[in-house]
This record gives sequence, C-alpha cells and structure tokens, in this order.
Amino acid sequence: MAFTIPAAFVWPPPGNILSTDGTTPAAMRHGLDPGTLNVYENTVLGFLYAFLPKPPVSPAATLSCAAAEEGEGMDRISGLPDILLRRIVARLPAKDGARTAALSKRWRGLWRSAPLVLVDTHFLPRGGAEDRPPRPGPASRAVRRAVNSALRAHPGPFPFVSLSCGFMKAVDADRAVLARWFQHLATKGVEELVLVNRPSPFAGLRLPAALFSCACLRRLYLGAWRFVDTSTLPRGASFPNLQDLVLGGVAMEDGDLDFLLAVSPVLETLAIVGNVKKMHARLASHSLRCTQFCLADIEEVAVVDAPSLERLFFWRCLNKRRGERVKIGYAPRLSMLGYLEPGVHTLEIGNTIIKSGTRPSPKTTVPSVQMLALHMHFKVCSEVKMLPSFLRCFPNVETLCIQSEEAKEPSGKLNLKFWQDNGPINCVQTQLKRLVFREFHGEENEFAFLMFIAENALVLEKMVLVMELRRPSKPEDLAAKMNALKTARWASGSNKAGYMLSRPGVGGGSAWCLKAGSDFMHNDPFLCLV
Repeated sequence: MAFTIPAAFVWPPPGNILSTDGTTPAAMRHGLDPGTLNVYENTVLGFLYAFLPKPPVSPAATLSCAAAEEGEGMDRISGLPDILLRRIVARLPAKDGARTAALSKRWRGLWRSAPLVLVDTHFLPRGGAEDRPPRPGPASRAVRRAVNSALRAHPGPFPFVSLSCGFMKAVDADRAVLARWFQHLATKGVEELVLVNRPSPFAGLRLPAALFSCACLRRLYLGAWRFVDTSTLPRGASFPNLQDLVLGGVAMEDGDLDFLLAVSPVLETLAIVGNVKKMHARLASHSLRCTQFCLADIEEVAVVDAPSLERLFFWRCLNKRRGERVKIGYAPRLSMLGYLEPGVHTLEIGNTIIKSGTRPSPKTTVPSVQMLALHMHFKVCSEVKMLPSFLRCFPNVETLCIQSEEAKEPSGKLNLKFWQDNGPINCVQTQLKRLVFREFHGEENEFAFLMFIAENALVLEKMVLVMELRRPSKPEDLAAKMNALKTARWASGSNKAGYMLSRPGVGGGSAWCLKAGSDFMHNDPFLCLV
C-alpha cells in the first residue's frame, strides 16, 4: 500500500516566528559590516537584534484625523488640556516632539514636561532600524550628538530608551560619554533600556558602575559590552525594580551573574544570548520564572534555589564536548525544560548524576515538568541508551519534543527489542499526550523509538512526524516503515500519527522562539502544539 504525505501539512504552522539552526547570519538584520565580525559574533548580534523590543513610538506612523471643511483653519488641538497634549507629544519620536515647541507659545513647554521615548535609530535620515550604519562614520557620530543633546535637554522621565547605533571602543573618550549617558539616565528615571554596542573587537568596553544607579529600570537589554566589575560596587547597589534582563555577547565573570540575581529581588526573566567567556551559571533567585541560554558557552548550569522557576531553556549552546552539566536542585514549579542533549549534557538531579540504567526514585525525578524537549543523534547508540533514563526523570511529561539530527559518526543500531527490554517508562505509559518528532530521517533507531511510543503510550493523542522536503530519501523508502507504524498495536486504541513537511529553509534546525520563551502568555516555545 502506497504511503503519501499530505502536502498541505507544512511545518511550522503559519504565523509562528522561530529560530532554527538553518538561520544564516545574512538573514539577521543588525546592519553591521560582515567583514568586521566573525561568524559567532555576527550570529549572536543577529539573534539579539531580533529579540529587542519594538519602541512604543514610530517615525513611520501617520496622523489620521477627520478632514476639516474647506477654508476652516482653526487650531483645535491646541485647545486641548495640557494633560492630553503631553500624551500626544509623548507618542512622537524625540526629534518630532522637540519640534512641537516651535508651533506656538502654547506648545513651547510641553515637550520638556512630557515623558520622552528616546530611540537613536529615529535620528537616522529615514528613521528606521534597518538603516543602522554598518561602520563608524559621519552617520554614527551625528546620531551620538543627537542622543547627547536629547539626554542633556530633556528633564525626563524616560520610559523607554533604545541606543543601538553606537560604536564605542575601550578608550577614555568613549568611557566618558558612556558614564555621562548613565548619569542622565539614572537621574531621569529610565524604565526600559536597550543598550547595544557595535564594536570590533567584540565586548571591549566595560559598562560603568553608574548602571546600578538606574533604580527605576524594569527591563534591561545589554549587547556587546564587558559587564560592570561587580566586585568594586558599593554596598547597596541593586536593581530594585528590574523584571526582565537580556544579556547578548556580554563578557562577565561567574560572580557577576550571582551578584545580579542577588540584587534583583523582582527579576522574572533572564536571557543570555551568547557570552564571551565560558560560564558557570548558578540560579539562586526566589523571583526568577524563566531562564534562557542561547548560543552560550556553558560549563555548568545549576538550579540551586529557584522556587518560582517555571521555564529553563537551552538553544544551541556551544560547549559540545561531553560533560556540560545541568544540575536541577530546588525548582518545584519547573514545567518547561529543553533542549536537553543526552550526547552533551550530564544531567544531575539533586545529588545524583543520571546515567544509563539509573532507576527512578523521588530523589532523581522532577515531577513538575510537563513539556520536555530533547536534541538527539539517534544513530549514536550511547545517546539512545541515555534516553530512557532521561525520560524517567520526568514522570509527568505530557508534551515531548524530539529534535533528531544526523550523526557524523554513527555507532550502530538499536531495534525495538532494546526498548522492550528496557522496561516501562512512567511518563510514556501514563502521561504522554503529544509527541512531535523533528526531523524524521527514516532511520531504524528512530523508527524503533516511535514504535515503542505507539505501543506503550496509553493516553497519546497525537504523534507528529516532521520531515524535511529536501531529504534525499525516496518516499517509497519510508512507505514500509510508515505503514508499519500505522498498523502498530497502538496502546491508545488507534493510529495517532500525523505527518508534516518542513518549509524550505526551515528544516534541519531545532525550532526555537526566544520571545515566546519569555512570554508567559505563550505556552508553546518549542512549537509542539501543532
């Protein structure tokens, strides 16, 4: 019987924005001259710029109003109360807001008394982020002068400031400019700050201690800096209101992260996108709800004391040798976890290192996890042999995302008998409702795992296999396996398998969405609920 994949079923579903390993630096619009950065720096900055928040004002916005009757030249806006006029001015880009002072005496003081949204890309000729200068020159210097003038002239407050056009080096002149900016930002109450350098070499200039004077900060995005030397900070330095922190290409010591978490009592989300130095990350925070590591060089992540942590994510971290340690201590609310890599990560729960054959016990399980993502090389037997032990650590997983990657050095086959001899896996038998398997290559080891799920998952509702359009495998080569899966003795009562095709240019990469990861209204950062 012929097997046909419905061509209408294409992954990812329309409307999803994701990151994949196939995303090339050329597709990431940070606007820098590619010749000034290496591939890693280029990629990190590309992801960071894609993650930056949209400013609340836009130079491209148009003013819509009812057309006045011909000949009617009355100024009705100036007759509005000051509080409404300030709101109007606050919704204008900084340079347009400043120009309103020239309209009339009525408008003269409004700009200075309205909150200021300051975005340095709005000072570019066309006002768009896509026009950031690719290298230092007249355009970047003009933007710096405009930022200096705005920070000096406006008394604040600054609800949103985004500075991402600057080229600052580790020289005294740039240190002085940066220190002066932070003095203004601190005294004028900046609440949301995007500060991304465009350096060469990467992360050369150290941030000044005045960063910790910005007590009103709620959201902070830093890119391509050396972090503040926290060992020299005065007692009492803190971020009392900081809720969201993103660090992209930031050079920091392990103690700096410990310090940040300790002095940020309401911090909820932390994302580290690339890092210049290998990291040992200790997560000890009573407020932290989500932590993400993307393209980061990590030796160890230890969840020490995180009673509020709900999400812990890893995406394409760079330390690919075996032994990178993920330690889960106290995290009673952890519900989403991934991508764990059995071929890379040494998983430790409590004080127990999980090995092939480790039997489950209350001390070796994390019962709160309901969504789990794993990155696997199914042709590497040592990884497949670790998979049952990993799954047994999470007995209540309802959604399982498996990312399968072709192995450069295959090491044998494991058939269905391997899984049958391994014994029952609690989450598979009693909890698993959804399995998404990307990218399915039709390998024997993959198929054995899928057959095991089909024959043992009692409450399974959906098994989705995602196959890449560009795979060289002929459809008929997969037909026998797919038909065998279709006619398997499904423990859930009937065939639950469905098939999707990766869109061109998307397949081959583990799906990920940084923004969805830190958005608590979004419950599918792995794009599993298809």
